[in-house]
Amino acid sequence: MQRIEWKNLNIDPSEVYRRIGMPDADSKRSQNFKPYVEQMRLKALGLIEVRCIYDYVPVKVSGSEEILLANQYPVKAATSFFEGAAEVLIAIQTIGFRLEEESARLFEVNEMLDGMVLDGCGTVALDEALELLRGMVVKDVSARGLQTGHNLCPGGYQIPLEAQKTIFALLDGGEIGVTLGESLVMSPVKSHTLVIPVGQKLSKPNLSCAITCEMCVDQQNCSHSRLKFGKPKPLATDGEKRNT
Repeated sequence: MQRIEWKNLNIDPSEVYRRIGMPDADSKRSQNFKPYVEQMRLKALGLIEVRCIYDYVPVKVSGSEEILLANQYPVKAATSFFEGAAEVLIAIQTIGFRLEEESARLFEVNEMLDGMVLDGCGTVALDEALELLRGMVVKDVSARGLQTGHNLCPGGYQIPLEAQKTIFALLDGGEIGVTLGESLVMSPVKSHTLVIPVGQKLSKPNLSCAITCEMCVDQQNCSHSRLKFGKPKPLATDGEKRNT
C-alpha cells in the first residue's frame, strides 16, 4: 500500500459553476456569482487536505458478472471491463474534514449561498485529485508497457456499492482518516474509491490521463454530465497538463 498527497490543485471556477447548477460560467447570471465563487474557491484551497492510499492487486474474471480481487475477494462487476486485465489499481482518496465542517457551519448560520458554493468547490477539488491520480497511474502503467482501463467506482453501473467493503479490506482507510459506515457511505463525505483495470491487452482500454465526460462509462446516467449542457470539457494540451 502506498500513500500520496496532492498539493497542486486549482479548483477550476468553471467547474464550480457546473457543480452548483450553473453550467454556463460566461452567462450574465453566472457572472453575478463570480465574487462568491472566487472567495469560496480561495477558502477551499486553504481547507482541503487531499490524501490518497492505493495499491495494485491481482484480478481475474471468475464467473458470469464476477471478478476475483487479490486472489480471495469475489466482487460482482461488469466483467467486460476486466477482460485482459491481470491486475487493478485500487485507491481511496479524500479531501479531508475541514471543508465539509466549514460548509456545514455556513449552512447552520444561514449563509446558504456561501455554504453551497464552498461545497461545490470541495466536489471540484475531489474531481481534480481524481484526475491527478489517474495521470500518475497511466504514466506508471504505460512505463511498464501495459494498458489502463476506465475509472470504475463502486456504486456505479459497473461495480456495486458493496465492493466498498473489499476495497477497505485491502486498503487501510484509517491511514488517511477515511472510514466506511454500515450503509457503505464514507466519512469524510468528500471521499471516493476507485478501481482501474490494468493489463497487456484490455478489451476496453482507456489510455488517456484526462477525465472527460466523453471517456466516462457513466456519461449517460450522470446528472452533472457536461454532455447534457453541450459543453464538453476540452482535453488539455501537453503544455496545459497539470504537473503530477
